[in-house]
Amino acid sequence: MKVYRNTKTKSVIEIVFGEAVPEGYVECFAGEVDAAQEKHVPHLEKDGTTLKVQVGSVEHPMLPEHYITAIWVELKDGTLYKQTLHANQKPEAHFDLGSYTGELTVYEYCNLHGLWKATIEF
Repeated sequence: MKVYRNTKTKSVIEIVFGEAVPEGYVECFAGEVDAAQEKHVPHLEKDGTTLKVQVGSVEHPMLPEHYITAIWVELKDGTLYKQTLHANQKPEAHFDLGSYTGELTVYEYCNLHGLWKATIEF
């Protein structure tokens, strides 16, 4: 999965398969914006078959002008789970991964500070 941001509208898209990127979009890279890591790096916790994702070890703000727009979980085989978030929600998500075992990567996108990620052995 790759995440892209429109340079004019600031809209964000993810591309799971393929290489065709719409005009005006640039690829986002995790941690490319200098911002507080404790509020942006996903905090991951395994609870049985559920992955709990909290954005930041210090809870990220969820204000209309500054919030987490989405959380993605990408498994080693390319399977992707997504939770869209909105202002005034808690910056967290829960994903039931069933019998999955292995490494996975979690991404989150902050509308002001871009893409962030963390990995965990599940």
